[in-house]
Amino acid sequence: MATHTHTTTASHRASSMRVLVAFEDIRSVYADAITRAIRELRSGLNMRSAILEELEQELCDFDPHVVVCSQPKSMHASVRGAWVEIPTEEGLEDEERLARIWLDGEQWRTDGPQLAELLEILDETHKRLRQGDLSEAC
Repeated sequence: MATHTHTTTASHRASSMRVLVAFEDIRSVYADAITRAIRELRSGLNMRSAILEELEQELCDFDPHVVVCSQPKSMHASVRGAWVEIPTEEGLEDEERLARIWLDGEQWRTDGPQLAELLEILDETHKRLRQGDLSEAC
């Protein structure tokens, strides 16, 4: 799967919230569906979709404010803003299947998350970013 990117100017990059969606190559349809839904419902966001193997490079190059992926945030301590971990492994126990969300120092688990909840996370992160209240680590 090829990485989908938006090219941005430096000023636009500074003012627009950046969202990265990354899943295993085998789950590219899932990643594309999430990316497409967010683009349709929150058109002002700067979106990228990548395969999981490119995650580290995308974190450095794109510097996202929100990451939606299948890896736990603990593997990427330097990320700020929000991190939404949606486990994709087969055979997990019920508790392990719950999504884990980190937002600016807060952490919780949720079943899903549903698209509406994901949009709420994006909106809250965007609000904190605009107000200058987004910490450097989530």
